[in-house]
Amino acid sequence: MNNIKRRRFIKRVILYNTSALFGASILNACSKESFGENPGLESEGPLLSKKLEYLPIQSDNPSIALWKKKCEECGDCIEACAQKQKVFGTYNASPSKHVCIHCGACISACEEGALSEKYNWQNVLDAINDPSKIVVASISPAVRVAIGDYFNMQTGAFLPGNVVGACRAVGFDYVLDTNFSADLTIMEEAAELQKRLSENDGIPQFTSCCPAWIKYVEMYYPSLINNLSTVRSPISMQGAMVKSYFAQKKGIDARNIIHVAVAPCTAKKYEITREELSTDYMPSSDIVITTNELAILMRQKNVNLSGQSGSFDQLMGAGSGAAIIFGNTGGVMRAALRTAYFNIMGVNPPANLMELKQVQGFSGLRAAQVTIGTVTLNVAVCYEMRNAIKLLEQVRSNTCKYQFIEVMACKGGCIGGAGQHADSDKLEKRMKALNTADVKASNRYCHENPEIKMVYQDFLGDVGGDQAKKYLHTTYSDKSNLL
Repeated sequence: MNNIKRRRFIKRVILYNTSALFGASILNACSKESFGENPGLESEGPLLSKKLEYLPIQSDNPSIALWKKKCEECGDCIEACAQKQKVFGTYNASPSKHVCIHCGACISACEEGALSEKYNWQNVLDAINDPSKIVVASISPAVRVAIGDYFNMQTGAFLPGNVVGACRAVGFDYVLDTNFSADLTIMEEAAELQKRLSENDGIPQFTSCCPAWIKYVEMYYPSLINNLSTVRSPISMQGAMVKSYFAQKKGIDARNIIHVAVAPCTAKKYEITREELSTDYMPSSDIVITTNELAILMRQKNVNLSGQSGSFDQLMGAGSGAAIIFGNTGGVMRAALRTAYFNIMGVNPPANLMELKQVQGFSGLRAAQVTIGTVTLNVAVCYEMRNAIKLLEQVRSNTCKYQFIEVMACKGGCIGGAGQHADSDKLEKRMKALNTADVKASNRYCHENPEIKMVYQDFLGDVGGDQAKKYLHTTYSDKSNLL
């Protein structure tokens, strides 16, 4: 037995010997509500887990693909799903049943390449080659600090111009900045938080940018759905605005637009399938490709990233520094508090609240206390569901002291998404690069983005108004029946 196989064998034995203990602990941590009153689950779950040495990813999973011939059945994917995201082991798993939040933790854990994102890059090429289609790319913040890894460029290099130029060379008709909709997200979410606080309803407010986190709450904690912000994620919001506002301004029939979201995230591939996120009876986003897939597209088209340059299109092409840090854990929290401070005080926040160092970094669960005038807020930030469960249980038992909570599925936030390389050294450099870009930005506030002011004036109306609710907000549903 070689060293690699020996390591896997030892890990498998450890995993199996602890599966019963893990199964019991997770069941004790969550009530029957979390598992939909499934008879026999407590005794059968851990036993069934022992029968599987890999996650039985189904062919209809929109986010993740299993390449079974490459699988060594080492159990690393099961370990990641069970221990980091607290999913495997909580339901009756079988070769024909797999419950998934689409986070891709299993992909990041697999060293054999037996798991990957569900590839959609060929669909993008097909759309580009169709003369009847207008193909629009929207670029997420984390992509611009990860794409360089695929082209022997400096790790963590901030490359927005290179990405835009490369996308144009690949054949996209328009290249937009998802940071535009990150700013929109904050305008709506900060106002929603203020409303909830004033009415003392739905507190704490959970952020809603991460679709893996959203699905986790819907499946395991449906009684807390009311605590989720109703604001769409930036990518979902971006698609809605492309199919409405952008199409209108450009004089394009929205039915001819193919909106492609370029993201570090595998769960976004699932998110765009949610019917409640459609726009005027059309999918808001048509295709999601990961940073990995963008690199594949560029190689297919012989596009060298280092030789490319360009600027985002002017309409929906501008984002603030606050939007840039959405890619980091704690970034959404920091951005929202900047605008909430302005809304309450009428001036921009001081330096300590701008940076909010307490919620930055790679600790899985962090907290801070923020004072805005006469209002004192306790806020928390975490990533991975193993950390989120601690807060969810506090909320359910009415012992939670926080009023605002940010949750992301991946380590470090979106910079750790499973759709791009994600070792610790890379994550640290990406986080630093996004923070530096925020500091250097000409505008660091969502509420000061001229394009945001214009879209409310020309299209959306009031923040939180009827038109904003139509295009920028959503609903959630109890999904405990999936377990």
